Amino acid sequence: MLKKRSDFFVLFLTLCAGLGGILYGYDIGVISGALVYIRKTIPLTTVEAEVIVGGVLFGSLLGVLISGSLADLFGRKKMILSACVIFILGVFTILIAKSFVGLFFSRILLGIAVGVLSVTVPLYLSEIVPANVRGRSVSSFQIFLTLGILLAYLVDYFFTASGNWHAMFLIILIPTVLLLMSMLFAPETPRWLLAKNKTEEARKVLLKVQGAKALDSEIDSIKQSLHGTKVAWSYLFQRHLWLPLSIAILVAVCNQLTGVNIILQYAPLFFHAANIHMQSLSMLATVGVGAIQVIFTLLSIAFIDVIGRKRLLIIGTAGLVIVDLLIAFGFSWLKVYSFHTSLIVIGLFFYIAFYAIGPGVVVWLVISELLPTKVRGKAIALSLFINGLVGTVLSSSFLSIIHSIGMADTYFAFAFFTLIYFLVAKYALLETKGRTLEEIQEHYEKHAILGVEAEL
Repeated sequence: MLKKRSDFFVLFLTLCAGLGGILYGYDIGVISGALVYIRKTIPLTTVEAEVIVGGVLFGSLLGVLISGSLADLFGRKKMILSACVIFILGVFTILIAKSFVGLFFSRILLGIAVGVLSVTVPLYLSEIVPANVRGRSVSSFQIFLTLGILLAYLVDYFFTASGNWHAMFLIILIPTVLLLMSMLFAPETPRWLLAKNKTEEARKVLLKVQGAKALDSEIDSIKQSLHGTKVAWSYLFQRHLWLPLSIAILVAVCNQLTGVNIILQYAPLFFHAANIHMQSLSMLATVGVGAIQVIFTLLSIAFIDVIGRKRLLIIGTAGLVIVDLLIAFGFSWLKVYSFHTSLIVIGLFFYIAFYAIGPGVVVWLVISELLPTKVRGKAIALSLFINGLVGTVLSSSFLSIIHSIGMADTYFAFAFFTLIYFLVAKYALLETKGRTLEEIQEHYEKHAILGVEAEL
């Protein structure tokens, strides 16, 4: 009976925190359809349109930058609640925006909330659920993220006839309020509580999460992993953390350089470039992208604790390299062969499928699992800050890039960077399936010691 209650509690926490993914995904996806109608009511230059699209990612940089330290100071739960409040403010400011400046400010607010959620939700889930379900639980953030993107595409399609872009943004208040209310009843993570010497509170949370099984040994293991570590940013760059931190940063950067956010934020533009000019048909094809992402994300989640993170990432990145080349050739042959439109559309659908199978799910796990508890918040913040910086530059300059070098060469570049991603996954990444966070930490510490001894 106790085991069933703990399983139900873990599911409740996963669903609550995972709602943050809906906000993240919706905010990424909604602009793809809304931008067309925003430009009809608020005049925007090409550069201003790029900045509006990239505004969320720029704001997310600020959110990521502050959330790691604040999550360590105030707790993971309070930061998630704070993000909800910022999200609500961002929605109301975009509803009253009358100019580029107003739109940009509101997108920055929404981006700050997205940045905070991208750090604290995976951090919260990785620290509160048992090791045997951590993969599926943390990955629920990605499931909800893809559902958020699909929801945004569906809402955009629904309001295509009226062009009501205000309503497109207003809908996001529903999941925001749900997340805010549900997290009020969720506990803080036991690892953060133990880091703050709140042992009895941590014990109560662990009892609810995993029952009485090995409760004392779990607490001792967590305390030992916290013992003797520092909270300063400089600790991140100590020798025994070089390898896991480098892998986390490489994964974060390469995940953006696959070009995924470009597709998600500019999906109608891709279909227009493939000679699908009817707006409603283009938006319907965009909904198809969102649906495929949800389906294959669910498949990935179902197997992530069976097949493992490493193998899924290898499969996903290998597939993306092939598909990026397919799309690149599709745009190269745009004016030569009659089947180019089908080639590009099919390529985009397969692109989303392979991304969802590997990078879409695994990136959150890799970044949240590799570093020790005491600095995990800062490590996730640093990795996602760099991730957001790369994404911001891409999103804010993409229209200029394709006008300069064209779609084909852009996708050849994405294929090159995804190949690097594949090599990192195959040769550098540790399989963390079934390992506790403390076991992962111990592995890299031993690796660092062996490296020093080899040099001596």
